Amino acid sequence: MTEEKKMRYSKQREMIYEYLLSTGEHPSAEIIYEELKKTIPALSLGTVYRNLKVLEELGMIRKISGSGNTERYDSHVGDHSHFLCTECGALHDISFTDAAAVYGSVVLEPGYHMADFSLTINGLCPKCAEKKDSL
Repeated sequence: MTEEKKMRYSKQREMIYEYLLSTGEHPSAEIIYEELKKTIPALSLGTVYRNLKVLEELGMIRKISGSGNTERYDSHVGDHSHFLCTECGALHDISFTDAAAVYGSVVLEPGYHMADFSLTINGLCPKCAEKKDSL
């Protein structure tokens, strides 16, 4: 995992990364901490944050904004976007049939240089939309 980057091996970092790879969710640091604390009792929330920062700097994960000021983490670092449910806060991966057209349609004023492109669509997930419709 980190050999090619000349990074010292860390079992905790490996477990954090493996957890992110195994979940289909976009967990917060707190959720990762709560899940891994079950198998690593000595784990601290600070250690989770530090290792998430390292994994992000290595380009192995991506930090994304969730509802409110919550930062969530995604192991899918390829081009994709997200749908954020404004009711329950669920964050889902979405894709476009013509992603190149979506990403290529961004127009920047002179002098701006894009480093990354992130698109989050806000709305109601099917579960929350169904609840609202039944009221």
